[in-house]
Amino acid sequence: MKRMLAAALAAVFSLSMISAQETGYSYEQLREMMFENNTDLRKAQEEYKRSLYDVKDAKANLSPVIDFQASGTYMLNPPVGPITVNVDDIINSIEWPAGSSPVSTGQYVTIYEGMENTFYNFQLSMQQPVFTWGKITSGIKLYSQVAKVKELQYSSKKNQLETELETRLMSLFYLYKIIDILDEEKVYADRMVVVSEDAEKSGMLLHQDVIEARIQAKELDIALQGLNEQINSQIFELQKMTGQNDLSRENINYVLDENAVTEILNADRNEIQEKALSGNQDSIKMLTLLKDVNDIAVKVARNSVYWKPDVALQMSAGYGGSRMPFLEPNWYRKDDYSVNISLGIKTTIWDGGKKLNDISRSISESEETVISQDEARATIRQTLQEQWNTADVCTMRIEYQDLKIETADAKIKQQETLFQSGYGSETDLLSAQIDRCNEEIEKLKQTMSRAAACFTIRFLSR
Repeated sequence: MKRMLAAALAAVFSLSMISAQETGYSYEQLREMMFENNTDLRKAQEEYKRSLYDVKDAKANLSPVIDFQASGTYMLNPPVGPITVNVDDIINSIEWPAGSSPVSTGQYVTIYEGMENTFYNFQLSMQQPVFTWGKITSGIKLYSQVAKVKELQYSSKKNQLETELETRLMSLFYLYKIIDILDEEKVYADRMVVVSEDAEKSGMLLHQDVIEARIQAKELDIALQGLNEQINSQIFELQKMTGQNDLSRENINYVLDENAVTEILNADRNEIQEKALSGNQDSIKMLTLLKDVNDIAVKVARNSVYWKPDVALQMSAGYGGSRMPFLEPNWYRKDDYSVNISLGIKTTIWDGGKKLNDISRSISESEETVISQDEARATIRQTLQEQWNTADVCTMRIEYQDLKIETADAKIKQQETLFQSGYGSETDLLSAQIDRCNEEIEKLKQTMSRAAACFTIRFLSR
């Protein structure tokens, strides 16, 4: 059943990928691919995972540390050999009655047969912190806060990449529209060159006018080339962000939701600014967590100051002998086994003031975090104001371009009437059509800049 389910899921995924390639990748699909494949996001996720291991390590400091050591040695020449005593020396050391002294025997008695060639040593020890002035529990809190910072960094990175993805797709959306208008303008410019050359032959135009028409056509070629480079650059960045190397102009299916831009423009700016400067904003929340981390570091530094000893319990059990444990003859009568229980304290009496400097340093870092919070709020406030100003200026320019486009449409209509009636020239009509294309391109540029500003405002107020 598991294999069948896995095969079914793989088939569904394959079909969805085929469908996406046929119809184009949507914004939602590209976002999911980015969340799964983006290298920066994966690095942030791994950093968060490592921070969780740091929390586990900090909690493990509450548990005892148990070590075990074992060694086995084979000695070709043991340091202690057999110990023997001459029987005659023992006899002679005794005061015998006169005339009853024993006869010398010349024999030896073995008292100790010497060390065996093998020697085994086993040691089991345990260390358990008893009292540390709260440094262990404070360490757990510190690393827990650091883990929250890493988690928030990961979440903030996702939001940042999501905004960047939509901004790049939005840029492509407008760049494609601009390139369509440039293609149309190129048709008018090429026609202008042909008409100018014909007019020069008939003596109606100067050669300088022909050169200007050719320059205008060449400028459009350069603009098209530059625009294509911008498009390719955006697509390359999208490939890096999503890990999808087959992205191209043809298989990206994105349409800008202009209502979302309008909602941001019409939103209450005071409410957005209040939300952006609140403690729920990612950068502010991150600095708040860092402030907590520094406060805990101050507490740890103060608990590590002079004359505050740490107390620990140490227990050990060991064996050292020529045989494996419990296999030695008469092992229970020998002193090869040991059991020790110790209670120790350790404190620093004086180190030249380093620990006092640690306290001052931690306090300074905590104060710096408060300053960073104020600086971050000021930066957010300034960025919001700049983006609102950009959006407002772009809106005014868009309205201005609408008026110019309306004027260009009227001029084209007028030139068409004159040309059809024989009172106007085709060059004047083409020139009016080219002017309208330029005005429409400028409007698209301003619309693109306004959308980018709105996306930035939305990101700051999340």
